[in-house]
Amino acid sequence: MKRIGIAVTDPGDWTAVALNDALVKASARPVVFRLHDVTTSIQEHNRLYTGNTDLKSLDAVIVRDVGGGSGSSGDGDGGSSGGGGGSEDMPYRLDVLCNLERSGLKVVNPPEAIRTAANKHICSYLFREHGLPTPDTILTTDLDVAMDAIRDWGRAVVKPIFGFKGMDIHCVVDDEHSVKLLSSVIDTRGVLYLQRFISNPGRDIRVFVVDRDVPAAIYRLAPPGSWINNLSRGGSHKRCEVTGEIAGLAVEAAGAVGAVYAGVDLIEGEDGLQILEVNGTPSGKGIFEACRVNVAQDIVKCVLDMV
Repeated sequence: MKRIGIAVTDPGDWTAVALNDALVKASARPVVFRLHDVTTSIQEHNRLYTGNTDLKSLDAVIVRDVGGGSGSSGDGDGGSSGGGGGSEDMPYRLDVLCNLERSGLKVVNPPEAIRTAANKHICSYLFREHGLPTPDTILTTDLDVAMDAIRDWGRAVVKPIFGFKGMDIHCVVDDEHSVKLLSSVIDTRGVLYLQRFISNPGRDIRVFVVDRDVPAAIYRLAPPGSWINNLSRGGSHKRCEVTGEIAGLAVEAAGAVGAVYAGVDLIEGEDGLQILEVNGTPSGKGIFEACRVNVAQDIVKCVLDMV
């Protein structure tokens, strides 16, 4: 019987439970553990363990989430955040995954894909490098450069490079309030990440990709009085028909960051679909609620086929 680890922050979140159940149904043995609880022993031999579980003895690890704001956003859109720890805890969790991968263990998603997907700067860069449609983007520490871009675009969205849950996202225009806001962001974060605002129907599209297949997609609709569509910020969802264009863009976006499975966010602009970002630890809850498609089963099948 294959022993498959499930790396979680909250063992009780919907997607963690769904992965556990899907492994049992597939006659595999799930081993649920928190990356925050892993001990690394670098002595006579390198060991990675939690409790009595030697993680290197597993056949594979499915990463539900790594916690701590890794592009995560609870059962609404992404992975669970939190899990405790300080400034070195998050790099340690990713290092644990890297070391498991170095030991020959299959890790899905690969830690480098999770790291890349969590970085909006690198994602935007890779999308454009791969010739994929994505909003015009500028990163700068120069307020004058930022305001020039806003004047050119008319409206812009300022986001944290490593943001999650749709938090700390603002729409800015060429006015004094925006100057003060952007100055504050430079002071607190050190750099601005600005994207051209894409006029849209008040929704975006979350597309779930597993092994270059698209089992389902949903529209995420902003709540009244808001323009932010994240489910974790009060947005709602409904089934989205997966067209060839939607599937093709989502698969290419996931591939650009190296993700085996992913939640890809698209926006319907006046010039067609554009890619906003990729979530490397996406929740399957919204997809299941809107489409009755259990993507955890697709992820488990994909991983078991690898081992």
